[in-house]
Amino acid sequence: MVENVFILAGGSGTRLWPASNTKNPKQFLEVKDGKSLILLTVERALLLSPNVKVFIITLKDQMEGIISECIKLTSSLDRIHILPEPIARNTAPAIAACSSYLIEKGRGQEKTLVLPADHLIEPFSSFKNDVEEAGRLADKDYLVTFGIKPAYPSTGYGYIETGNKELNGYKVSSFKEKPNESTAEEFIGKGNYFWNSGMFVFKLDRFWDELAKGSPGIAEMFSEIGKDQASRIKDGITVIMENDNTADLYKKSPKDSIDYGVMEKCSKSAMVPASFGWNDIGSWDEMSELDNQNESTNSFNVDSQNNFVQSDIPVALCGVEDLVVIQKNGSLLICKKGKGQLVKDAVELIKMGNREDLL
Repeated sequence: MVENVFILAGGSGTRLWPASNTKNPKQFLEVKDGKSLILLTVERALLLSPNVKVFIITLKDQMEGIISECIKLTSSLDRIHILPEPIARNTAPAIAACSSYLIEKGRGQEKTLVLPADHLIEPFSSFKNDVEEAGRLADKDYLVTFGIKPAYPSTGYGYIETGNKELNGYKVSSFKEKPNESTAEEFIGKGNYFWNSGMFVFKLDRFWDELAKGSPGIAEMFSEIGKDQASRIKDGITVIMENDNTADLYKKSPKDSIDYGVMEKCSKSAMVPASFGWNDIGSWDEMSELDNQNESTNSFNVDSQNNFVQSDIPVALCGVEDLVVIQKNGSLLICKKGKGQLVKDAVELIKMGNREDLL
């Protein structure tokens, strides 16, 4: 089993605007049983073993919100650590910073699971079994990812092309960027392509070796960051890496993802096919499909069907279908179902119009 879990919780979730914004990003949205995405993810990580340590990597401005969620887990606070990033620099620098911190403490051989904060995963038993399978591959010095069997030819996910069988997984032949529709259909037809879940398992030393090869600038920049780092306790949770040199390094760091900076260039990568149910809540399309998500009690439908509404004010729908209507934080979104990826483009238009007050 893994010894550490890194949770990446620094995103803004622009595709879930206007409910998700810079002040209240999507990891804080309640999606199941009154629990937020970040709380569900931390709970899942802690359940992997009684000794696992959880490191939540988030933006400094979001740290208080993370702590407010985590203190609900009163019996496990001593296993939770928060690394507050001064500025966002994508996933490769985030993972590099936390890895450097642990490697400096002599923990480079420990296996680590990397999870985004915004995934819904169930059942837990299947997830735990798959993590154990990934751990066995990591013991053979693979950097391991989890592949999701495609349900349709999505253009919103990256893809993993699998090669030969390895234990209960596969060697990775290549990673593919988000394709256009015809390419996605071609991937599906070949049968050996999986959606890239953005979750990983590796030994920290092995990750660092591949980081140094694929992104030497990041590796060199963050190699010293873990040294002489102070920590403090806040509300029972350990806060790490707040030294002044952390901010200086982040300002100089490239903005690379772990996929681009490490995995696509990795000399030894493998994939475990996910046996668990997975939803990355990447848009309102996914949110509207959640079985546990009830339609707003503020919605009144007349000759209308298959609409999804979340609103702080009453909404009457007349003679329409397949719409997503979100009224939150003083803004209104109306989107046709299946077009949820366009919300990010709408957010860019808002930025271009100098209306950051809406975000």
